[in-house]
Amino acid sequence: MSSALIRCFVAIDIFSPEIVRAVRAVQQELLESGIVGKPVDPESLHITLIFLGELEPPIVERVKERLMGLEAGQMRLVLRGVGYFPGGSRINIVWVGVEDTENRLAAVQREVTSRVSALGFKPDKDFTPHITIIRVKGVRNKSGVLSKISQLSSHFIGEVVVNSVKLKKSTLTPQGPIYEDLYVYGPNPSA
Repeated sequence: MSSALIRCFVAIDIFSPEIVRAVRAVQQELLESGIVGKPVDPESLHITLIFLGELEPPIVERVKERLMGLEAGQMRLVLRGVGYFPGGSRINIVWVGVEDTENRLAAVQREVTSRVSALGFKPDKDFTPHITIIRVKGVRNKSGVLSKISQLSSHFIGEVVVNSVKLKKSTLTPQGPIYEDLYVYGPNPSA
């Protein structure tokens, strides 16, 4: 009998009441401009450092162990600008940009990647710090949507201070993903 696979990633959670309000307002503007899609719950915002995929429980434990002692330190991040992936005329994901003036976020991401690479994990793309805010299913008014995204390309969302990294579980549901912290690395690590 095989164990159920666990969909995992390593991330930094972003949460503050001000950020939640600002993201909700931007999501509403974008949906009104013609995006058809699923807004991400603003109380579940995060920066993915590396997506690990669906893992067997013993591998999750090995990842947890490889990340032991990881210290993110305190990072001040500025959330500014709205953009989309993959680019050009295709809009699959709408995101908010993350500015890291001290380059600490990139250093933490490299450290996480280095630690899990010993287990065979490699990033599937270059690290572009962002926070997904809408998963797009379609667009009713492409020129209007692109214009709105352009208007918001340098829009200030807020600032946040973070100091922990999390190994997270993602359970996909029809209502959207449900996230659960498997382990917290930082000043108050999980027991």
